[in-house]
Amino acid sequence: MASVRSKTRKRRRGREPVGLTHDAVRREALRLIDREGLEEFSTRKLGRALGCEAMAIYWYYPSKEALLDAVVDLLVSGIAPSLSGPQRDWVEALRRIAHAYRGLAHTHPRAFPLLATRRFATPGTYAFLEQLFEMGHAQGLPDRTIARFFRVVAGYCSGVTLDELAGSRAASSEEADGAFPRVAAVTRWLEPRYDEETFDFGLEILLDALARTAKKSRR
Repeated sequence: MASVRSKTRKRRRGREPVGLTHDAVRREALRLIDREGLEEFSTRKLGRALGCEAMAIYWYYPSKEALLDAVVDLLVSGIAPSLSGPQRDWVEALRRIAHAYRGLAHTHPRAFPLLATRRFATPGTYAFLEQLFEMGHAQGLPDRTIARFFRVVAGYCSGVTLDELAGSRAASSEEADGAFPRVAAVTRWLEPRYDEETFDFGLEILLDALARTAKKSRR
């Protein structure tokens, strides 16, 4: 029975493409998302870009969800070098990752919501988390503290960066001038040119508080 199901799945996938690999498929998927956005992404369009039938993609990924997980894995591989080299302080590691994460968002703005909103679900993403969490463990932090630090920093980075990508919803200073002078005065500091400065400001406040907590939490 199992062999019959396997043969049926293979027929549905179509002929296996020549010269494609798992990595080539996910990289083309990322390029397509970068170009057209997540809403417009489909395996049919991806098949066209790869020069194969859409169903042939399932030779490499069993579903669209698995393919999107693979794209997340690829994006995370761009952050992973932040943990390379000698062991670093746990809070410093979080700082480096936060800046790499924000940089990735501006390199892949249309794909970034995928990274910010999906749970990690691949060996590559788990390996990244394992290395990061082991660093905190090696420095004497309890697992509960490591989990809290990770969730708080990840939430800050995702929220602030998604807001940056969306653009300010506030009225421009020109629109607010006259009737709302205080709104105009503050709004100019919300312009995109100050995004990096604001991100650093909030991140350092957060990391400073976490560093103090870490000293109290070490085993």
